[in-house]
Amino acid sequence: MNNKATIRIRRNLGFFSDFITCLTAIKYCYDNNIDFHVDWKNDLYPTLNEKNLYDEFFYQKNNSDASNLFFDNLTPYGYLFNSVMNIHSEKMLYDFYKPFSDLIVELNMLNTEFFKKIPNYFENKKILGVHKRGTDHGIHGHILSDIEFSMKIENELSQNHYDNIFFITDDNDSLLFFKKRYGKFLIHTDAIKSAGHIGVHVIRNEENMHKLARQAVMDAYILSMTDKKIVTKSNVSTFSILCNLKKDNFIYIDKNINYE
Repeated sequence: MNNKATIRIRRNLGFFSDFITCLTAIKYCYDNNIDFHVDWKNDLYPTLNEKNLYDEFFYQKNNSDASNLFFDNLTPYGYLFNSVMNIHSEKMLYDFYKPFSDLIVELNMLNTEFFKKIPNYFENKKILGVHKRGTDHGIHGHILSDIEFSMKIENELSQNHYDNIFFITDDNDSLLFFKKRYGKFLIHTDAIKSAGHIGVHVIRNEENMHKLARQAVMDAYILSMTDKKIVTKSNVSTFSILCNLKKDNFIYIDKNINYE
């Protein structure tokens, strides 16, 4: 009988941090020919906590029956993505990300009603994607200012034509800055944001948390469809890059964000 594993995720951290932990565990099972079922719950999303978060967003073919192996958060691969968080070469990161991105495609993880319902924001336009992580992300290192981000954006715009900028952020102050600077050239969604040093994912408003999770995943997925991305190094941008990985279409703008 083939081994079958249940991957239990109970970390109660940010959505994308949990997903990357899931993905690492799935890769371990895949590499070792182990069937798997992900069982993911998170107290940060109380309205979803009676459900399997993985099944709310992602496709998996196996149910939870008859597992003979159990992994609580980690497999022997550990927190594999942390090993590259301090790498600043996009070429090296592309090589690391490639098998994980291929796995998302091979296992049809995004083949769900949730992703199918996300609207086409761009039609046939050429879009520069920008992700600026703010608020509490400074615990991982110095966050670049809005001015520094805009300088990088304008350098890219001077070299390549784009029809619009698609901008995502958790920081309402940054959104206001970029809306004032770029006007209608800037596209964004109405996803929930916070300000100051309070991360939007730790605002314990039970009514908003289900909505927050869906909005954050939608923003990150739409960002993945842009032609080139200028992003803060974070779990959000990593998810986005993995969803639609291509060579030379992403730039981690900040070199001072480090994960332990």
